Amino acid sequence: MGSTHYELHSTTRPALEKMRAHKASYEVRVLGITITVLPGVWSPAYDWSGIFMIANFPDVKGKDVLEIGCGSGLISVHAALSGARHVTAVDINPIAVENTRLNFSKFEIDFGSAHVSNGFAEVAGDFDVVVFNAPYHGCRPGDMLEYACADEDYQSLRAFFSDVRTHLRPDGLVELGFSESGDLKLFRSLIELHRFGIRRELSDWREGYNCMFFELSPEAD
Repeated sequence: MGSTHYELHSTTRPALEKMRAHKASYEVRVLGITITVLPGVWSPAYDWSGIFMIANFPDVKGKDVLEIGCGSGLISVHAALSGARHVTAVDINPIAVENTRLNFSKFEIDFGSAHVSNGFAEVAGDFDVVVFNAPYHGCRPGDMLEYACADEDYQSLRAFFSDVRTHLRPDGLVELGFSESGDLKLFRSLIELHRFGIRRELSDWREGYNCMFFELSPEAD
């Protein structure tokens, strides 16, 4: 399916406008912690998908966690504060990487690292838990901010499934965010194609749109 068949959800453009209206850093209170958000970074103030993910996060105590597409660092900070041994956070957006580093410093997380990477391109090593709150929409992103919500023809999602086993320990888990407003048929087909089992699947509707949470484990070869 070509990218021209995909469009942003009706609730996404208003959220983008609110994010772009910020010209200075601001604070967002999320489930007991206050995250700093920089202009140009996808914000939990206007999207509850990250909140949905951390509300359903697995036990990561003593585990090595990788987050693909870290944004403000909300999920990575949560993983660190929940007892992870080390958290690696990557994003294609340099401002998001700066933002995540800022929040690591704010919470005195010295066992967290953040750097620029397009998916797994600049990631080394393997992990117990790999997290990706995937862009829901398969249209072309208009700018760097929109990479957080738009993934042309789901190229990044396809690449994630192709590469994730290389960075996942044998008993590791994959934590994925998605939505019924995206191409859920494609999403499920990628899970099956790459031989993952669904351990948990959750779905909720709030504020006019749907968020889903999937916890996957690799099936035996």
